[in-house]
Amino acid sequence: MTDKTFPHYNESKRTAEKGVTFVKMKVENDLDWIFRSTHLEDDYGIDGYIDIIGINNSVTGKYLGVQIKTGKSYFKTKKGFGWEFKGENKHLNYYLNLDKPIIIILVNLEQQVAFWGEFDLNKVTKTSTGWSILIPEYNELSKNSKQEFKKLVGNIVDYMPQLEYQWKLNEKIKNSSFTYLNVSREEIINKDVSGFTIMLNKLTIDEEMIKKARGAFSFTIDGYENDSRELLEIPEVREWAKLVIPAFKYWGYFLNMEDFTHNIIGLRVLHFCSVDIEIVDVNEVTKDYKAAPDINQTFELMDNLFLWLNEFCEKYSISSEINDKQSNLISKVLFGLDKNNIPNK
Repeated sequence: MTDKTFPHYNESKRTAEKGVTFVKMKVENDLDWIFRSTHLEDDYGIDGYIDIIGINNSVTGKYLGVQIKTGKSYFKTKKGFGWEFKGENKHLNYYLNLDKPIIIILVNLEQQVAFWGEFDLNKVTKTSTGWSILIPEYNELSKNSKQEFKKLVGNIVDYMPQLEYQWKLNEKIKNSSFTYLNVSREEIINKDVSGFTIMLNKLTIDEEMIKKARGAFSFTIDGYENDSRELLEIPEVREWAKLVIPAFKYWGYFLNMEDFTHNIIGLRVLHFCSVDIEIVDVNEVTKDYKAAPDINQTFELMDNLFLWLNEFCEKYSISSEINDKQSNLISKVLFGLDKNNIPNK
């Protein structure tokens, strides 16, 4: 028997595996945290993950990605206060697209010591073959690394109080006959429509909510009480309206189009704020006027509302009878006619 008749265990692979084993030992013994190795076939530049353990051994969901390099060659040349690690551009792109902090660890097996550095784009230097980053000598992997790693992953948050509040709010919405959202002037100016996307998520949380919320939603706009202009005359309101209509989409199903007071915003106001308006019949004494919305843009708005309503009804298995009823409400608000009585464009 000779060594030529058997496959060989690659020495560099053996060294790499020893390095990963050493880091795993340090993480579990010194930090009292969890180290999860990456299978070789899934190693694209990350050798493992360090799971941050919180109070009472709680697994927090926070973790670090780890690239481990082992061997004397990584410690040959000292540069300033550490060692230069050189990487390939393919790994650079991979690291930058990961949504978790990455650390690079250099392992010296002879001295049984390891040093780490945070992968930070601001600390990366271009080289002739790729990039490099300095791994500081003062960052020895030890018990002292705990606080630094916690800083990298950010604060550990207990979301249960927030969840309890959201669950109570969902129940309140579900048990109410009417739901409205208050929009501030600041939100209008900042073109912020996030409240509507959040509300849409709540209104579609389950089948019971969807059934109860039909025609039960509206909203108010605050901050313009002392403005003599109508909402349709205010440029930032018009810009905001053009953004919120496609953001919420399912106005035809959820919006209250039958019974609303003067301070509750309905589809008519959204309509007049989102299409071009021609001012007609101005009273020279009172300055009152009539606003004539652009007919083509009104048809386009109606077509979108019908399209979104059909999409919603199909997605959530809403009956054709309800679809027809809501469609008629849309056409009555926009044109004062049932859907089937609207003339062609």
